[in-house]
Amino acid sequence: MSPRQRIATGALFSIAISILCYLYFSGRRPDEKTVSATEDQVYEAVVHDMVGTAHGQPGISQLVFAGKVLTFSSPQADLNSCKENVRRQLVLENSKLPYDSLIDKVYGLIAHGYDDSIRADTIQSFLDRSCTAGRLSQTFHTDLPRTFVTEDSVPFHFRDLQPIKDDGAKSFDEVFPGASGVISFSHVGFDSTLHEAIVATSFACGGLCGTGSRYVLKKRSGRWEVVNKWIVWVS
Repeated sequence: MSPRQRIATGALFSIAISILCYLYFSGRRPDEKTVSATEDQVYEAVVHDMVGTAHGQPGISQLVFAGKVLTFSSPQADLNSCKENVRRQLVLENSKLPYDSLIDKVYGLIAHGYDDSIRADTIQSFLDRSCTAGRLSQTFHTDLPRTFVTEDSVPFHFRDLQPIKDDGAKSFDEVFPGASGVISFSHVGFDSTLHEAIVATSFACGGLCGTGSRYVLKKRSGRWEVVNKWIVWVS
């Protein structure tokens, strides 16, 4: 065998091993402990985006989170109905994002170096996890002090709610000075390699003040980056 043939054979062997390794590891689902730790990383990235942009109001000095995960399930709906509701509300059909034209894709690749299409396994994971109730993780990091609340743990009302019940409850601003509202997170949906994620959020700041959003993130160079966010509802 000539030196050129040996080099070509070695290159083909290396490529084959790389493909087999990729297929092996991409086919394995990570364990729940790893998923939970990665979910915390996604929450941290979204909070950083929230505080730095939409909810980064001057003077904000603390964060308030709902103690339960945001879920799309209801007592009247079964699991399949819940998944279809999520798919419809968050525009997950055909793995496409809003503003998903060729021009948008080219702009994303040139300006940010990413493709904002969503993998099918990421969507399926999100559909499964977003219909599961539970408590929100309290182990993710935030730069600002934070509090986790449930409906009955801290009695408060927003100032714009009328009429306000005379139950002795203080306003949200009095209970949480320096906070702008209550943030809720759904569970995070991941692809099989934990390099792509979808999470839904809601932000409540009053009776007629709030937004619901859907975030898509991708892991690049070891860090989670928001590559697309879309407001689902506004009140």
